[in-house]
Amino acid sequence: MIYINQLTTEEIITLNEMHKNHPLHLSRKRAHSLLLSHQGMSVPMICSTYLVCRQTVSTWFTKWETLGICGLVDNSGRGRPSLLSDKQKSVVTSHVKKSPRSLKTVLSNLEIELGFTISIDTLKNICKQAGLVWKRVRKSLRTKRNQDDFDASKDELKLLIQQHKDNEIDLCYFDESGFTLEPCVPYAWQLVGKTIEIPSSKSKRLNVLGFVNRDCKFNSFVFEGSINSSIVVACIDAFSHQIENPTTLVIDNASTHTSNEFNDNLEAWKERGLTIYRIPPYSPELNIIEIIWRKIKYEWLPFSAYESYRSLKQELFQVLSNIGTTYKVAFS
Repeated sequence: MIYINQLTTEEIITLNEMHKNHPLHLSRKRAHSLLLSHQGMSVPMICSTYLVCRQTVSTWFTKWETLGICGLVDNSGRGRPSLLSDKQKSVVTSHVKKSPRSLKTVLSNLEIELGFTISIDTLKNICKQAGLVWKRVRKSLRTKRNQDDFDASKDELKLLIQQHKDNEIDLCYFDESGFTLEPCVPYAWQLVGKTIEIPSSKSKRLNVLGFVNRDCKFNSFVFEGSINSSIVVACIDAFSHQIENPTTLVIDNASTHTSNEFNDNLEAWKERGLTIYRIPPYSPELNIIEIIWRKIKYEWLPFSAYESYRSLKQELFQVLSNIGTTYKVAFS
């Protein structure tokens, strides 16, 4: 079969849903091949796309024509039976959870406990079946915080967010972050056998003090020197003169935010319509500007920014000036 018969609108919708959301990769691939054929792609091109033979693609099309959507899903029990029982797979999963960073260590321990070896590909498949994925480990301060204070603050912020949605207040978030020529190393798609290398060196630190509201309207101040309470107060004071509506500003408990100089300005800011709301210690996830810093460091700054301090300044200013337009986060 060279091309499939013309698809109806309902069939296109069904195949698109299957291509995007079906849990099995092979079924997603089959659905996509039908959509590609419907769009005019030839069988040889589909074969080249998915690295399969012509007979395989023809079989997919034939099953679709004879069985419909059911022809794209394999019957249960297809393929070689698993080498491991469910109990043995449970043992494998428990070993992975004990040594999540090294599958070679897991394989070594399993050989001693189970008495036979499995391949690392089999081990990875068992991990995927157990809902495990390979991803970056996060640093966390949760063990240091007071959970009751955190939960209470989370509930209070929900009320403030609703007030923002009802246009009763403008809810903004404030924090500082630093940028140097020592980059944060992101994940990236790379050719097998080759590694993208990012320049890294010591440099002066660019300190950014930022304000962002829940609509991703962003303002910032950049300094090359160290940040103290006087600088923080001056930036918030300038921000307080710019607000047009009653505004609540969410901040953390850094020493520059709790000094006497800072507290002496609270009343003056409140008279201008700016109220300070402090989140509990060790609760960075309550301050959504942390998402902005992470996006800048891991996604928005190009690798070329780390070629020189001048490049870093140029690229950083370019990103900062376009947050809310070119660079945007949709806060829920």
